[in-house]
Amino acid sequence: MRVPVRPLVAAGLLLTAACAVLPEARRAAPPELETVRALLLHDEATAQTVRGLARVGFDGPQGSGSVTQAIVVALPDRARVEALTPLGTTALVATLRAEELRVHSPIRHEYGVGRATRETLARLVMVPVPPAVLLRLLAGLPPLPVRAQDPRLTLASEGPVVRVETVDGEYWQRLWTGTEDPAVARGEVGRASEVLLTFAFSDRRPVQGRAFPFAQQVTEPSTGSQLRVQYEQVALNAPAEAALFDLPPPADPQTRIIELGGAEPGRSGGMAP
Repeated sequence: MRVPVRPLVAAGLLLTAACAVLPEARRAAPPELETVRALLLHDEATAQTVRGLARVGFDGPQGSGSVTQAIVVALPDRARVEALTPLGTTALVATLRAEELRVHSPIRHEYGVGRATRETLARLVMVPVPPAVLLRLLAGLPPLPVRAQDPRLTLASEGPVVRVETVDGEYWQRLWTGTEDPAVARGEVGRASEVLLTFAFSDRRPVQGRAFPFAQQVTEPSTGSQLRVQYEQVALNAPAEAALFDLPPPADPQTRIIELGGAEPGRSGGMAP
């Protein structure tokens, strides 16, 4: 049987021509550097307080778990966190005021006071994170402040994203935007040559003029310990009375007073709920 050659040749030419005119896949362009810079400074200038309800998860060498928490952050150095039971009652309250950490566990009849450090906070969140860094992350901000006049603030295109680098005291940070998105998507903070923490922001939603990251993840690279925060509700810049961050010792005579510090996260002497 003879195969008609001309129709096959014609079909091949048509296919070749069709392939030749297919549009080339568009390469994603990184956000404009000035747009990224302006957004960072806008969020920095407008962030004062955050009130939210969140599901907070922990993973680390000592185990894992999750709990619903009511979170209040008043930048730069105050916070109140209440861990709630499934019935909505309070399992644990922790307050941070400057360098002082106070924790009360009504269920365990324990009350602790100590200096707020990476180590003492690790007993609560399983990740050793500097207090100021933790508060900024909970407020949906990069770990370190971004200042307009800082000569060490650098921005550069890196493929389809923008990399931002800043320094604050002994710490440094690197931030990366999303693809075609000027908001920070991930980053790392360190000291000298050591990376202390990495973080990721996602699930951004508009809240009072900000694209707030409702999903946050903080990881310690050396152990793989992780803190995950999934906000359910967020309100920005509502008044936060000073008394909210006071946590005096309870009057209950059965309460055991302990000094925060020294114990491993989740071990004897810890205050995790």
